[in-house]
Amino acid sequence: MTGRCSVLTGVLLLAFYVGINAKTAKAESTMNCPSGTYDMLDWMTLDSSLRSTYHSAGNANPLYTTIAPGKFYWSKGSNGRPWDIQLYDSKYIYLWITESDWNNATTYKKFTYNKNVPLVQRCAKAGFPGSSIKVPNTSYQAFTDCNHYTTHGLLKSINELWGPYKLSMGGTLPAGLNVLVASYRYNCDNNYTNCGDKEEYYLTQKYGLVQWVHYVLKNGQYQMQQKTLFNQLTKGTAAPAFACF
Repeated sequence: MTGRCSVLTGVLLLAFYVGINAKTAKAESTMNCPSGTYDMLDWMTLDSSLRSTYHSAGNANPLYTTIAPGKFYWSKGSNGRPWDIQLYDSKYIYLWITESDWNNATTYKKFTYNKNVPLVQRCAKAGFPGSSIKVPNTSYQAFTDCNHYTTHGLLKSINELWGPYKLSMGGTLPAGLNVLVASYRYNCDNNYTNCGDKEEYYLTQKYGLVQWVHYVLKNGQYQMQQKTLFNQLTKGTAAPAFACF
């Protein structure tokens, strides 16, 4: 009886993974990009055939992907919050909103001029590094509720796209994925050289964000502070819940 159950379990698991792979046999395109460039909205988001049924999970919070006209959400809870909300147009993907207090959906941080921090070009060149963007003003507003905020952070940032790399992220994801890394270095000096913080977004076609890493510059070297994996496809969806607008 135990042997038969083990065989049945193996068949069911195989069917689950085959089902996922069948759904993701072809990466989708969100716009026509010139040859030699990458459609970054596609690389930053879970494909529509997956996000209608699945979300990403890993070693910390889950990640639910929702795309709307001009913006997309990475919701970090089954109740649709907290979130990272990014903007996009035909030129760039922009960092926009992130949570402030994880348990209070009326607190958040928003870049002051909405599109003042482009992370990557919409159709970007990769390399070592490839596309590079110098951002002169990273001003953001820290909201304590929907109507009250203080303004911070007039420092600079430099954002680059690296890769592609062949990486195996583990979990339920295929081995040897092509991965692009969007590097966001901020709290920089006027020469864009000494930057106090660095965040890296590990991006793949079909699966979107598969890893996020935060580093802090100490004694001239970046030291990792946090790494979050999103390498498990898990059933379940969530609608983003943003209370303020």
